[in-house]
Amino acid sequence: MSGYAGQPKLELLAGIEAGIDSDTAMTVSDLLRTQEILSSERTGTVKTWYNVDSTTLYDVKVGKHYTANQRPCIAYTLTTKHNSKTESQQLNACMNHDGQWISIDLNSLAL
Repeated sequence: MSGYAGQPKLELLAGIEAGIDSDTAMTVSDLLRTQEILSSERTGTVKTWYNVDSTTLYDVKVGKHYTANQRPCIAYTLTTKHNSKTESQQLNACMNHDGQWISIDLNSLAL
C-alpha cells in the first residue's frame, strides 16, 4: 500500500471481516469484544456471544500466537450464525502501535 508521508493508513479491526455488506456485520460492541478476547484468552479458548440487535451468534476461537514484522500476531477462527446460515473464517490479526488487533492478510506479509 502506498501513501504520502503523514497520510493515515486504513486499518481494519480484527473481526471486521464478519458479514461485511450483510446482516451479520459486527457492531462496534462486537468488534470490542473480539479485541478483548484476542488480548486476554489463551490458545484453544472459544468465546461465544449473541447480538440481539443483529440476531447473530458469534464464536471466536483463539489460535496460534506468532510474530510477524516484529509485531505480536494471532490466528483465530470466527464463526457467525445467522438464521439458518453458519459461516466460519480462518483469520489473522497483528497488534498495531495503538495496541489494537488489526486484520492482516498473510499473503501480503513478508514473513
